[in-house]
Amino acid sequence: MELLFSQILNGLVIGQVYALIALGFTLVFGVANIINFAQGALFMLGAFLAFSGIAWFGLPLVPAALISVVLVAALGAVLERVVLRPLSGASAITPLLSTLAISMILDQAAEMIWTPEPQSFPSPLAESRIFIGDAFVTGTDAAIFGFGLLTAIGLMILLSRTWLGRALRATSEDRDAAAQMGIRTDSMRQYSFALAGALGALSGIFVALYFQSVFPQMGLPFALKGFAAALLGGLTSIPGAVVGGVVLGVAETLASGYLGDNYRDVVAFALLLLLLMFRPQGLLGDHRLEALGGASAAAGAAPSTSLLASAGGAAVRQRVIALPAWGFIVLGAALAPLPFLSSGGYLLQAVSYGLIFALLSASVSLVSGSIGILSIGHSAFFGIGAYAVAILARFYAWPAEASLIAAIVITSFVAMLAALPLLRLSGHTVALGTLAIGQIGYLVFLNWDTMTRGPLGIPNVPAPVLVLFDNIRLVRLPQKYWLVLALVSLGLFLAERFVGSEIGRVWRAIREDRLAAHTAGVPVRRYILTAFAVSGALAGLAGGLLAYLQTVVSPESFTVELSIVTVIMAVLGGLGNMTGAAVAGFALTILPELLRGFSDWRLIVYGLILLVVLRLRPQGLLGAR
Repeated sequence: MELLFSQILNGLVIGQVYALIALGFTLVFGVANIINFAQGALFMLGAFLAFSGIAWFGLPLVPAALISVVLVAALGAVLERVVLRPLSGASAITPLLSTLAISMILDQAAEMIWTPEPQSFPSPLAESRIFIGDAFVTGTDAAIFGFGLLTAIGLMILLSRTWLGRALRATSEDRDAAAQMGIRTDSMRQYSFALAGALGALSGIFVALYFQSVFPQMGLPFALKGFAAALLGGLTSIPGAVVGGVVLGVAETLASGYLGDNYRDVVAFALLLLLLMFRPQGLLGDHRLEALGGASAAAGAAPSTSLLASAGGAAVRQRVIALPAWGFIVLGAALAPLPFLSSGGYLLQAVSYGLIFALLSASVSLVSGSIGILSIGHSAFFGIGAYAVAILARFYAWPAEASLIAAIVITSFVAMLAALPLLRLSGHTVALGTLAIGQIGYLVFLNWDTMTRGPLGIPNVPAPVLVLFDNIRLVRLPQKYWLVLALVSLGLFLAERFVGSEIGRVWRAIREDRLAAHTAGVPVRRYILTAFAVSGALAGLAGGLLAYLQTVVSPESFTVELSIVTVIMAVLGGLGNMTGAAVAGFALTILPELLRGFSDWRLIVYGLILLVVLRLRPQGLLGAR
């Protein structure tokens, strides 16, 4: 009983932090109809700016925290004005991806400024204890819970009792009507981002106090938890964000106390996925998603990849550059002599990685573009293929043909299973379901010690052996390059054949209007599962080739960050365009390898390129299909 009470108390404390992050998501979504994934980066900056005020300038905690909150709030307002407001007329996927790009840029900039290493954050109340029966909380815990609760109450009073709050709610209910009543709706958007930034900074400082450390990678994990809390409570409900944060915090600490610390994140994202399946509107939301979001939230910030939706229903005219299916075979043949032309192995290895990520990018583009379901969790399928080959090749001595076929089949089957809960979802919840799947996959790789060896990974993956070619063992890099080139060319050939076939046309019909396709007699569920099966097969093949090429497989290769990068590749090339996805995937992989001196700038450059392309050519460099 003492353990149960202690875990609940700890859950209430960390739940308040999740609630503050969730409130930031709720504010921006309600007023601007945008899912703001830059919230995690603002959370991280808040912690680091407070740390810098204390460590560099000798400020006390409270003034350093206040300065940090003000600076991050101002940054949130600037980002809305400079980066996101020019995209207000674009499809919902455009600002969503822009916030992902902002997050990448800020996270990488923080690494360059403060180094990737954790920094110690002073916590003056950490040594004090407050006993409640036999359980206790630290003074830091009590301060976090108290200030977090007061902040949430203050925000509710602001929204319900002040002119600014009423203007924010009016803008969220009906932007056009609010503008006609004299409310400056653009300013309301900016205020919502500033408030969200302040909440993010405050929650970042609380987390720094709780764990007594700060590090540049802290933003995304806590942003995902905060967003999960917002969804649990109801994305457009201010009280729901608080309830969702508390529920998530208590569920995590109970899982940690009774199942082990390795399971706390698994429980959190499994809970999110179950809730999305059975109550996508959240605990305190309703089917209309009313409250802060009003009518705009009823439509949902759906990250649609539909060309018609992006054009507001107008005729879409764009130039699409795409190879025919046989063009990939011809291109592969043209690249075959590269080992004879290259003087060293470095270029050959870089090109091999580029080919693998070209195939992975195409697999993401197939689902996100052709079927219209934005996938932010494809790293899980990529990892399943890699682990399947590593396990079968190293521990069971399977030949390359059998290992790769098994990786394709297993990943295709898992992708179909993962798609089943997504069939019940619509709008923004579909993309978030894929995000939960990707994070669950990473956590399984990290914690399933008996199968994946956990954080240690699987080293010494043996060289591929081809039994169909007289048991030839592909030990040398040129031999592995030819294997990668042949199978990637074949995979892209098949992907293009699918996209250009009758099946591909049905996929695009479902993307543009699922209800109309269903009314016309199209078995929509079957076609969606087929798309995930094909996409999973391509990702599994890419993962299997990665295992053979780098000879080691570990969880760090299959994080959510990788999923985000592959989505960026697919968008840059043009969603649904296999040629564009392959070109973007290849280019964005090989350029950093060839310019290793600028590797620290890689993610910043990715983010800046994505922002420019989304602003100037949202259909992608080679055009979306």
